[in-house]
Amino acid sequence: MTGLIASVVEAFGELRVHKGRIMLSLFGVAVSVFTLTGVLGAGGMLSSALEQSIETFGGRETVLSVTQISGGEDATPADRDETVLQETDRLGIEQRSRYLMLSGRFQTSAGVQTSSMYAVDPAYADMYRLRPEQGRWFADSDAHRLAPAVVISHDLWEQAGRPAVGTGTITLYDGDSVESAQALVVGVLPASYTAATGEENVMFTPASSADELPGVDDAALTSTEYRLWVPPEQADAVTERLQDTLADTPVGTFDTYSMGYSMEDTGFGMLRNAVVAVAVAVLLLGALGLVNISLVTVRYRVREIGIRRSYGATGGRIFLGVLMESVVATAVAGVVGVAGAVALVRAPFTQDAFRSMGLVDVPAFPLSAVLIGLGAAIAVGILAGALPALIATRIAVIDAIRT
Repeated sequence: MTGLIASVVEAFGELRVHKGRIMLSLFGVAVSVFTLTGVLGAGGMLSSALEQSIETFGGRETVLSVTQISGGEDATPADRDETVLQETDRLGIEQRSRYLMLSGRFQTSAGVQTSSMYAVDPAYADMYRLRPEQGRWFADSDAHRLAPAVVISHDLWEQAGRPAVGTGTITLYDGDSVESAQALVVGVLPASYTAATGEENVMFTPASSADELPGVDDAALTSTEYRLWVPPEQADAVTERLQDTLADTPVGTFDTYSMGYSMEDTGFGMLRNAVVAVAVAVLLLGALGLVNISLVTVRYRVREIGIRRSYGATGGRIFLGVLMESVVATAVAGVVGVAGAVALVRAPFTQDAFRSMGLVDVPAFPLSAVLIGLGAAIAVGILAGALPALIATRIAVIDAIRT
């Protein structure tokens, strides 16, 4: 341990002496590590953005759908809810939501416009990563409001005249524009929602109060679907259990299937591997340049090495000293490169760019990218220092002194 510490201290001393030649080579290493770490970090962020964008559109990977496929013509919506939700209670499923597609009509300064309307429960937001940029998502208490609560898309909010979130209302109409109701705007979704789903005019309302909307009656509520979010390891077992228990009930026959997508289904894994391969190639180019400069540096230090050998320095000590000079130098360059990459990826303008791609929950900078960057810098130091160190140990003492 003492010898290693001494080698590190000696390496720092040599770096100060030869800093003019070293700085140029380390600049290339720092840039290479910066590129590698930045690519890996940005790739992780991009992967999260794409994954979250997909989840906004199709739900998380293990979101299940329970849909009535036959029977139960005389059953009421309340009967169907009781049958399905009781079974989910038995399975301990807490993240669940009713899902009903309706057609909405709302008042704007240019007249009455149409929109997509979805009646859901509060848990729906977690299943689909919906985060209002203004206001909030639904709470259980919203089902008991005198005026129906709605969360609307940014485009619809603009067309409705930007009503004040939390206090402003929009006027909803039925299909014949005869019956109307005032709906309280409690939240506005970000513009990235439209980019992820392709839907412009969208509004969500609590499923518990959907029957209070204009034009909605029991007939419109017969197509209620149930969305469940379960742990990945339980998805198959839960699907099989629901298929068995809901196959034949007094309120009809239900089918259960998975709705989610994984990143592997999108082919992003191949793109990620290609990006990593490019980053490694960049790092190897930087390592090659450092090897060349290290070889030239050793040639300039032949006399110095010969003198040290004449005073009793062993070949192992010379090897370790030359090697540690390279390792310490590249480690410092690696720290600089990693710090620069983290600062760039975490910069506000970079975060805004990822949010525009669909990033909802900003993840931390990948720790693996930091470790790979630092590990790569040290590996480059070992690679660049090993060959010059080996050459240094083979220098004949007499020939070196005479040089």
